[in-house]
Amino acid sequence: MNENWHQQLRNKNRDDLIEAGKELFLKYGLLQVKIKDVCTKAELSRVTFYKHFQSMDELLLAIQMQLIEHLTDEVSRTSTKDLNGREQLTVMLNAWVVFAQEHPDYIRFIQLFDINYEMYDFSPELREQYDKFNQNGKEKHFLLHALSVGVADGSIKNLSPPLELAQFIFTTLMGMLQRVVKIDPSKSSAMDTRMTEQFVKMLLHFVCSEETPEG
Repeated sequence: MNENWHQQLRNKNRDDLIEAGKELFLKYGLLQVKIKDVCTKAELSRVTFYKHFQSMDELLLAIQMQLIEHLTDEVSRTSTKDLNGREQLTVMLNAWVVFAQEHPDYIRFIQLFDINYEMYDFSPELREQYDKFNQNGKEKHFLLHALSVGVADGSIKNLSPPLELAQFIFTTLMGMLQRVVKIDPSKSSAMDTRMTEQFVKMLLHFVCSEETPEG
């Protein structure tokens, strides 16, 4: 029991550091936040920080990967096997939009990270770690099952390979959400909601018809 308590405390400290880092990076940018800022925000010591992360760069990557995993896990959880492929995909895309509306900070951070990734001075080891994370996410894409089921049952007729479609959907929908998501969900306008709903319908129509993404 004592060992479990210590593990729970370690997990909580790590989560607190990640949450503090996320808030500070979004507020001040990726280059302006220091370890002492994160520790102060999380109310933890530098010693505790270094028990979990060797550098701010490692914290930054950990935040990005955790947010993406949380998003994909939540969206995947909404799909059920009693639906055909198109229905599964529809449920998941709508859940994705709701998740973005409820967690705008996730979408904003992922966007901030993506914009700055190539310019940021990550070590080769950290870049390799993130590249492996992305490659694993592509090979085991969270939309792949629904798309494969849809191709098999005929509800998805797009001629592109399911994996290519999954990557196309992710890039396209995230791009849309990053443009309409608001810092304060209560300030989202009816127009933003209608635009997003219409965009999802257009995306579903494209994915389920006999077309292929250009390029």
